[in-house]
Amino acid sequence: MEHRPEGLLRIGLFSRLTAISVRMLRHYQEQRVLEPAVVDPFTGHRFYGPAQLTQAHWIVRLRDAGLPVSEIGQVMANRGDPERLRAIMSGHGERLVGERARLDAMSAAFDRINAFLQESTMDIDVRRIHMPAMTVAALRRILPSYNDEGALWQEIGPLMARSGAAMPGPDQALGGATVLDPEYRESDVDVEVWLRVDAPFTPVAPLECREFPARDCVVATLLGSYDAMPEVTAAIGAHIAAHDLRTGPMFNIYRVSPAQNPDPAAWVTDVCFPIEAA
Repeated sequence: MEHRPEGLLRIGLFSRLTAISVRMLRHYQEQRVLEPAVVDPFTGHRFYGPAQLTQAHWIVRLRDAGLPVSEIGQVMANRGDPERLRAIMSGHGERLVGERARLDAMSAAFDRINAFLQESTMDIDVRRIHMPAMTVAALRRILPSYNDEGALWQEIGPLMARSGAAMPGPDQALGGATVLDPEYRESDVDVEVWLRVDAPFTPVAPLECREFPARDCVVATLLGSYDAMPEVTAAIGAHIAAHDLRTGPMFNIYRVSPAQNPDPAAWVTDVCFPIEAA
């Protein structure tokens, strides 16, 4: 017959009182987060003291707040050290903020793709065009991600003004961005933004004045939000493969950009791949 030490609780009852499964109680013992008051050396049965109920309830609160077991153990071991507790909880709070932002971004992406799948009726016209040579003001940099392209656009205008670059009239205005990495990158991306100018000028670094040569390009126009970009690039890719073309770095021409109209439905983007000689 099992001998229960006086004043202690069997593991099953302790589990019921604390809403912690027996499996997790054993795991907490292995991780030295909550160890039984007594373990019977003959049967291996575990017993807990009444004071450990309060400890267990704190562990449940910490678990429900998302702290990993290792940090729950640190909190329980450092309850008398307010500075250490603040450091542990502050670190976890920062992780929660980052996780919330990640989930918000995922939720927004889900909403966008869900709406796109239900509503998209885009007819993608892939065509070849000849782009004439032009002089441009260009600003190139390695960015943390493709979404950081806006930082270049904020810089290029003041640099052009300081350089005395003359912009063409509205009917000749043209601007875009070139992705210079040969493959897709998740970080440290090589991007150049550019604007057509009337004539060569002396640039203020890091701005450059460059000549874009005349070239033939495979082009498709994206109408609306950039969420449909994969559909457009898939159509362009099929055209490139079908005609066995060799192409250079992709660039976008912003016919109607977010700077001109904040409504994504109004955006017009030409997605271009210059054709290179075989």
